[in-house]
Amino acid sequence: MDWESHYLDNHTPWDKGAAAPPLLEWLEANPTLISGDILVPGSGKGHDGAALAERTAASRVVGLDISPSAAGFANATHQTERFHTQTGDLFQLPAHHHSAFDWVWEHTCFCAIDLEMRDAYVEAVHFALKPGGNLLGVFYRNPYDDEHQPGGGPPHGTSNEEIVSRFVGSGFFEIVESYVPSSSYKGREELEQLIRMKRL
Repeated sequence: MDWESHYLDNHTPWDKGAAAPPLLEWLEANPTLISGDILVPGSGKGHDGAALAERTAASRVVGLDISPSAAGFANATHQTERFHTQTGDLFQLPAHHHSAFDWVWEHTCFCAIDLEMRDAYVEAVHFALKPGGNLLGVFYRNPYDDEHQPGGGPPHGTSNEEIVSRFVGSGFFEIVESYVPSSSYKGREELEQLIRMKRL
């Protein structure tokens, strides 16, 4: 997928112009839990990163996107002293990002990558987190409709069973909480899973 072309053509149907409702719901329920440094892979135009910087005690929120145009938009629109976006690849993290983050926020990155990259995603997030750090994410279990069919993504769906198999089965993570969020973008109601995992 040529993500840069999508941003240049302003064809970004995954971008809803606001932070993910499940993230905002979780932050409201857990207003003091997040602190330290946060990585947001596949951060796009920066809506989620901005919400994390505004609504938590994080000292630093780093957005990471493979599209220079997405990163540029995020910085022009949302950059603050505590939030900035870098152009980069989660699967080629520089050494200074290894074991550097207390939290990783996942939203639309896992469903966007090729299915054969999912184990590499688990490893990359493991490398990014400090021991005992947390992966918090909203996973799109069923993104399929008239336009998107299984095998034809992105987006690619997942299941709770796959998440347990890949993340817990890797020996890198344990699941701390998992539930269907009550707040979602229109059309995604009951189709997502909010999961928090701790890096072992």
